[in-house]
Amino acid sequence: MTKKKIKNILFFFTSILFLNSCGMDAVYYLYAPTATYSVPTITSANYLNPGANYETAYFSFKTQQTQNSKYTETESSFQFLGTAIYYRIYNNYETMNSDISAISGKISSTNEASAASYIVETLKYQQLKASGTNNVPLIPVNSTNTNDTVYIRLTNYQSEPMFRARIIVGQGCETGTVATGCVELGTPLRTGSEGYNFDFGRKQGAENKKIIPQSGDSDVTISSTAKASGVWYVALYAIGVGQDESMTAQYSNALHLGAVAISETDENN
Repeated sequence: MTKKKIKNILFFFTSILFLNSCGMDAVYYLYAPTATYSVPTITSANYLNPGANYETAYFSFKTQQTQNSKYTETESSFQFLGTAIYYRIYNNYETMNSDISAISGKISSTNEASAASYIVETLKYQQLKASGTNNVPLIPVNSTNTNDTVYIRLTNYQSEPMFRARIIVGQGCETGTVATGCVELGTPLRTGSEGYNFDFGRKQGAENKKIIPQSGDSDVTISSTAKASGVWYVALYAIGVGQDESMTAQYSNALHLGAVAISETDENN
């Protein structure tokens, strides 16, 4: 064997030892939620009158815990934490739809985690909360490693039970029915505004706090011109969230859940 070949072999093994000693970043693949049952949309035909679309003004989808179950074992160095719901409030539906279009392009890209990073880090979408829990993410892993169905309605319409603001998680609750095995997490709440909900048109009270979105709120994007006076638009995404040993968050691809319009001048949305 020539001296040149010996040097090449030594260099190869030295490189491997060097890389191992430095530690290579492990790559974990998280499956994203993929199934949606109700995806409300905002277009030029329905952006002016939120109350007219109250029957379909809810989001529902299925989580993807089953395929991520290998990361829920206690001996795993990487933990799947559950599914987070990210939202943002806009005063112009065209601006919102432009962001949705940009996100859709990243969802379709080969680097699937780029969509989540764009949503969370660039567009500053915030995590949805619920009045009855402090869960972060909102939909944590369950003990059976099964996929949950999730129902979300941000606002109340009149006093009808089926059209009240709430989040339901479990099996078979995608239409808003609290069936056996479903748990109601409470009223959807905004991040950054403690205790405030999405009922922008209802009176503020001890048990029904609301606040009209303001410029500077961490969860609001204000365009120079509002598309419709007193109407706000909210887009939602579901993202699987995990955490490695260094407590660094990692994300799945994103699932667009839809968008709804909310009027600050009408208590029924």
